[in-house]
Amino acid sequence: MPLKKIALIANTAWNLWNFRRSLIEALTAQGHEVICAAPEDGYENRLQDIHGVRFIPLRHLSRKSLSITGNLHTFTELRQILRREQPDLAVFYTIKPNIYGAVAARQSGVPAIAAIEGLGYAAMASPVLRQFIFFLYRYALKNAARVVFLNSDDRQIFLDRHVVAHAKTLIIRGTGIDTAYFYPGNKSGVAAPVFIFIGRLLSDKGVREFVRAAQQVKRIAPQAQFRLLGSTDAGNPASIGQEELKQWINEKAIDYMGQTDDVRPFIAGADIIVLPSYREGMPRVLLEGMAMGKAIITTHSAGCRETVEEGKNGFIVPTENADALADAMLRYLALAPEQQRAMGSHSRHKAEREFGNAVILPQYLRLINDVLQAFNKER
Repeated sequence: MPLKKIALIANTAWNLWNFRRSLIEALTAQGHEVICAAPEDGYENRLQDIHGVRFIPLRHLSRKSLSITGNLHTFTELRQILRREQPDLAVFYTIKPNIYGAVAARQSGVPAIAAIEGLGYAAMASPVLRQFIFFLYRYALKNAARVVFLNSDDRQIFLDRHVVAHAKTLIIRGTGIDTAYFYPGNKSGVAAPVFIFIGRLLSDKGVREFVRAAQQVKRIAPQAQFRLLGSTDAGNPASIGQEELKQWINEKAIDYMGQTDDVRPFIAGADIIVLPSYREGMPRVLLEGMAMGKAIITTHSAGCRETVEEGKNGFIVPTENADALADAMLRYLALAPEQQRAMGSHSRHKAEREFGNAVILPQYLRLINDVLQAFNKER
């Protein structure tokens, strides 16, 4: 592929750093110039430390704002950037860049790839808001060259609602896991079994079910420990309030670990990763836990169930069901140590085989190359 200028655009610099870094490094290693555009949040400095990367701050993009004026400013800013920079390709992540960015790219003569990595607002919104979001997607995605989904459920919803043509879609299962960076290590600290929830403390991530299940399990297995790692999301209607979190801490239902830039020590210090989410694209934390050789418990929801082979590397439970979650935790505790280790080993092999960078990144690079070639032929 001739050397190109490729723009990656998301709603946070944190998103680009944590989820796209391997792709960015693969593109720059090939000699391409990569433009990263997102609101500044501190991670832009890390992105700019990658040779071949330029960062452009987005001043108007707000992840939570529904302001018509604010969203118009976001669209205008994206269009100005694309017209000024004229990248050979723009890749959009997260809902607002996908919607406004795809339209801006079309008006700027820039081919676009939209990555739908979960339904976001559309999954939990009211029927009226959900219908409006899909209307916006329908308008925007007709301008995208290709649309990437992380799981077949999300793609089918978009197809059933006639949001995007089937021929434009493809599934790439995740963003790629660096299995050398997320590598199994010996558990340090307490000998007691440790269950950990990692993620934003949102109701639709199943954090309340995790706490209720922990309370049930502790009555039977008081030696078990339950940890929460992650932040509340102020302004998000699904966020757990500070008072509720304090109550859990005071009741000693869980150990709250705060938040971190490096989850690896916390994964290493646990026995099993628990994510009782109502819906995901492809849950990154489970893939990271699997790569580090941990068994997992998650739900039968879209995105989550793809990570588990029942009884081999973990257990699947229904959503919004703390009783079933507690039963799965007790099933894990009842296993012999060698069976628990075998689950973790199976997770590691599954992560390498299905979700590692060696599997996922070539799919993204091939997609980028195909879109660039197709656009060049149209000129």
